[in-house]
Amino acid sequence: MKRIGVVGMVVVLAGCSTVDSKDIRTSGITANYVVTLPETAEAAQVSASYRVGTLTFVELGDGESVRSSGGGRTVELERHHTAGVTDYTGQLDGVVQAGTEVTFDLTRGKGDDSAPRSTVKLPERVRLTAPLAGTTYSRRAAIPVRIATGPSDRPSILAWTGDCIQPDSLELEPGHTSATIPPGSLRPSLATPTPGVKPPTSCPVNLTLTRRTEGTLDKAFKNGHITAETQSARRITSTP
Repeated sequence: MKRIGVVGMVVVLAGCSTVDSKDIRTSGITANYVVTLPETAEAAQVSASYRVGTLTFVELGDGESVRSSGGGRTVELERHHTAGVTDYTGQLDGVVQAGTEVTFDLTRGKGDDSAPRSTVKLPERVRLTAPLAGTTYSRRAAIPVRIATGPSDRPSILAWTGDCIQPDSLELEPGHTSATIPPGSLRPSLATPTPGVKPPTSCPVNLTLTRRTEGTLDKAFKNGHITAETQSARRITSTP
């Protein structure tokens, strides 16, 4: 078991914009594909986004589409646009088996290269059986962790966040089904308090266990990532 720092993914909405794909070659696109398998869901959630640069998203035009398939199912992803961010989402019903290969197929318009094969395999599901949701732990006490999972050669990450603590995480080695968050690991927040407002010393804390696999992105893209992950989350209360 290894302690690691949490790298927060911050989506900067201010300044984000979307451009039409007609002037963007596939070789200039950064693609991001994510497959998410929630703890009790009977469907894999699939999402796609395309960017040029850091804050400029690409919107597919007429005759263009992105599909995802796996386990004998296929879905065409639907477009969403919020505050300059454009992405595409869908779900593959019944696709939950570990090792199932999920493929994303981007079809471009005439004169552009399509990217038909970005693939990733679903990881084994994980489920937190301890601590139980709603329990309370002092930051001076150890927190026992138990996991229900099938055999896996992949590590898992247990992360925690809350208003009164600093975000952090532990890496659980493959094959481990129990661990302990050592006393003092949930450290008080370093956020600057609002003048005249006493910062909370107790608060709800979200524990999230994640197992993730990396896939292979179609070579037509400039760069990007494709990942699949399964998660289990519990909310406890942290006290001094």
